[in-house]
Amino acid sequence: MKKKMDIVVDDFLHMDMRTIVSVPIIAVYEKPLDYPDKYVARLWGAKGKPTSIVVIKDSLEEIRNAIPRGMHRLGATSLDDPVIIETYI
Repeated sequence: MKKKMDIVVDDFLHMDMRTIVSVPIIAVYEKPLDYPDKYVARLWGAKGKPTSIVVIKDSLEEIRNAIPRGMHRLGATSLDDPVIIETYI
């Protein structure tokens, strides 16, 4: 199965995410397998479906600055993939 290509954007600040998913969720990853030296923020939909839209940065601070201020940060849980460090809703 061929992996679809990610659409890399600089930030989520000027994007109307609700035109892509009805309830935007952003998962933040530290060194995931597909980007082993980076922090990645991926847009997810409410039904547990990831989109191909990602922000890729060198630091967690840069990732946090790329997420709209109105979103609420949740820490990772024991049920999350170990590379997920936080989620925003």
